[in-house]
Amino acid sequence: MRWPVLVALGGTQCVFWGIVYYAFSVLLVPMRTEWAVTDAAVAGAFSVGLAVSAALAPRVGRALDRGHGVALLRGGALAGAALLVAWSYASSVLALYVVWAGLGVCMAAVLYESVFALVARAVIDPSSRLRALAGITILGGLASTLFLPLVGWGVSAVGWRSTLQGLVVLWLIAAGIQERWALSELTATAQRPSPLSIERSALPATPWQLATPFVVTTFAGMAVTTLVVPMLVARGYAIEQAALVLAGLGIMQLPGRIWIGSARRAASATQLLLVPIVLQAIGTAVLSVAPSLSIAFVGVALFGVGAGLSTVARPWVVPLLYGSANVGRVNGSIARAQGVARAAGPLTTAALAQAAGAWAVFAGVALLVMLTLPAARATARRAALTRTAA
Repeated sequence: MRWPVLVALGGTQCVFWGIVYYAFSVLLVPMRTEWAVTDAAVAGAFSVGLAVSAALAPRVGRALDRGHGVALLRGGALAGAALLVAWSYASSVLALYVVWAGLGVCMAAVLYESVFALVARAVIDPSSRLRALAGITILGGLASTLFLPLVGWGVSAVGWRSTLQGLVVLWLIAAGIQERWALSELTATAQRPSPLSIERSALPATPWQLATPFVVTTFAGMAVTTLVVPMLVARGYAIEQAALVLAGLGIMQLPGRIWIGSARRAASATQLLLVPIVLQAIGTAVLSVAPSLSIAFVGVALFGVGAGLSTVARPWVVPLLYGSANVGRVNGSIARAQGVARAAGPLTTAALAQAAGAWAVFAGVALLVMLTLPAARATARRAALTRTAA
């Protein structure tokens, strides 16, 4: 896969994630103020979007397996632009919920899953595929770092509605770049069959052994993003200091991806599937006992490095084990479970923290993550054998 295609896909994912996923947390406050409602009332719209996206993941996966990845990206980008415009004109919480139900459909179509499926079909060699995925996620991983301050500045300068309309322009520019430099080249390979699809499609339809570590670490990630700031503020630190600690979660996902993308020797299955779990378990364990901001940052940083590796691991291992023709189906089933964990994580962990304390939640999450090691080890063993046979 040529580098302009990778840059176009990665840059587009950065914009899409930044606008349709990260911007909401900044826009929540001015929407709440304008409509005189609670945070929960506004945040519920985002939860609806996540739930719709998760529910559609298997259906989108089957469409990807039938070679419709390019159409999903193209149609989702256009529909997303229209819905963002509608969001900027929303006059009530009800209208916001309707818009976000539609944006949930777009999220299922335009975010990582569709891009990963196209890469799996376009790049046959597992090592080359891994480097391509790392390159895309390096750029995509900059979304929170770039868009959170950008949206915050926009809200302060021109208000949330005008900020959204400006984001629509960025969205359309990204969609145009995607169309010109990526989709035009990927159209042919989107329908390429996998020579191993018949043999590997005989594997279990619901790969729970493969999925469990990814689902549990997704839940753990929501615990980190939900609880770190309130925990540190409750200990007497300023909210700006606490937010700076949490900001390390996004930026620290990049080192592992950069290493994968630049290493001359391909990462092993153990490095991709076991190391992330250990790092995320240690990170949450550190957070459970962190006595200071600096130690809390260490915990967040360790978790971030592991999460960054984990994001690359799933789209690499699924086509290796199941064949590229089955990537959509398998990834769709895993993505649905991850979506449920992502939607339920904030409410569940916040309730548990209120009852037992954030430190206890982090300790429990660390144990839960470590319990997935046997499943990850079995998957790594299968991946290593398959890689050797290939």
